[in-house]
Amino acid sequence: MPRRPRHLQAGIYHVTSHGSDTRLLFLSDEDREDFLKRLALSCDRFELALISWVLLGNHYHALVRIADARLSLALQWLHTEYSRHHNRRHGRSAHLFEAHPYTGEIESDEQLVAAARYLARNPVKAGLVDDPLDWPWSSARTHLGLERARIPLVQGDLRAAFGGRDWRHSYYQQIQRPDELELAA
Repeated sequence: MPRRPRHLQAGIYHVTSHGSDTRLLFLSDEDREDFLKRLALSCDRFELALISWVLLGNHYHALVRIADARLSLALQWLHTEYSRHHNRRHGRSAHLFEAHPYTGEIESDEQLVAAARYLARNPVKAGLVDDPLDWPWSSARTHLGLERARIPLVQGDLRAAFGGRDWRHSYYQQIQRPDELELAA
């Protein structure tokens, strides 16, 4: 039985996709730069507002604001374009991404704060760094004003969710706070 189509509406979504059969999506910094370039092009082409992102080895996460249901088309274009170039660069031909990306709607400021924190802390959870600000393949440093955005970001939603005027301080406190599971380890 075919998968039922998603009915996406205007709003903010947490998007993530993994490599097929545990394949790595990013084998090098060149791959990561290429993916970011294509992510920015996809957002521009399909009029999506990129809020936050993080790239790991076998998956990525992004928070995006959409005006309508074109997110599926944007992800299809992004995954196809990146896969085509990735496979050519690495001499491969198999599927790169899992069949269906996760797209979860963010319905409140609390959910947006939790999702932004999750993206920033994902490299810590994966054991890649001890401090989320040490991971170079994330928008966390940009959100704190520590570096320029590598690709265009829209930060108004984060600013509002994290409390307005002093939002960067609140964001910093949230991403520095360890998860309960990290404390138990």
